[in-house]
Amino acid sequence: MFELVVAEKHLVSRRRQTVLAVGAVALAVTIAILFRSLINGFETTLNDIIFEFVPHVTVFPEEGEEFIHLYKTLIDSIWAISGVTAVSPALSTTASFDHEGNVENVLLRGVVPDELNQISKIGIDYMVAGDLDSIQNGRRVALDRELAQELEVNLGDTVGASFPDARTMSLLVSGIFDTGGFSPNYAYVSLETAWEFLGEGMVITDVQIKLEDIYRADEVAAELRGRGYNAESWQSLSGIVETIESRRFSNTLIMLLVIVISAFGIANIMNLIVLEKTRDIGMLMAMGASSSEIRRIFLIESGVLGLAGGIAGCVLGYLISAYVNSLAIAISPGPSFSVVLTLIVDPWDLVAFPLITLLLSVAAGVYPAHLASKLDPVVALRG
Repeated sequence: MFELVVAEKHLVSRRRQTVLAVGAVALAVTIAILFRSLINGFETTLNDIIFEFVPHVTVFPEEGEEFIHLYKTLIDSIWAISGVTAVSPALSTTASFDHEGNVENVLLRGVVPDELNQISKIGIDYMVAGDLDSIQNGRRVALDRELAQELEVNLGDTVGASFPDARTMSLLVSGIFDTGGFSPNYAYVSLETAWEFLGEGMVITDVQIKLEDIYRADEVAAELRGRGYNAESWQSLSGIVETIESRRFSNTLIMLLVIVISAFGIANIMNLIVLEKTRDIGMLMAMGASSSEIRRIFLIESGVLGLAGGIAGCVLGYLISAYVNSLAIAISPGPSFSVVLTLIVDPWDLVAFPLITLLLSVAAGVYPAHLASKLDPVVALRG
């Protein structure tokens, strides 16, 4: 094709500028791929790690109430909902723990260990000493590791638990867990021990629910509210979804602006080519090349620069992501908890970005192509 041959000669003769233009677009696309893959990895981390600790739906006492009474009826209603995989009732209260002069305020939660493990897996994956099931055997407690360090207690020690209007009791430390900061100053006892401590009867303060599909949480919470219960989804309580979407939108906007700026660099190079190739353009016109053919030559050149840069950027971004993943960089907020930095490249990005850079580059080349096509052959031959 005539236009392709001429476009190739122009790009090859301006090798340095061609490499700079392709490199600028490639760098912009590489950054875009890395940022988007980082967000994708962050979302996966939330699903795979953070949601091990976050219940998908939580039922609280009605407004003005301190406790949920007749909670077994509520649990039966929850299990009747399709997609529910785990239900864990709990009785939470503030307590003051003391040991040999060390005093700490804690969040004391009375739970059923097997049911709690279905929600957070604390007793399965995060115990560093003892076991969570042991709290079922009388007045025993499992402590967060940081809390145990503050109180200077070890497995087998006894802590005093007290609070105004609650019963003072001694608790044997039978378990220590570490969730890397997800449950600071938490202490777990059995529901029976919590009932005894508070003296309020068989009541609870919340019910935590896990679902097969975490994104049905709003639907399930709405269904429970329709039955008269005070239920909230993890989305409404945490704001994680809004944060992710906001960051995704802002990062995508920034990356597109970077690519647009690199496309203007291509426009600048195309203008230089038009100025330098004025005599060549005149010769082509004198040989019978039409204005539309001249226009296509420069549009092809700008499109090739953008497409080549987009493809190079995708390849480079993918390779860097793969390399970072191979390093298995661990971020450890706690001794027994770590998150591996993961970059997940969306296959659609590898298709979309070259197309975006192609379109933007062609758009950037429209004006230089128009200038070239409007040159007077006589004037152009004079240079």
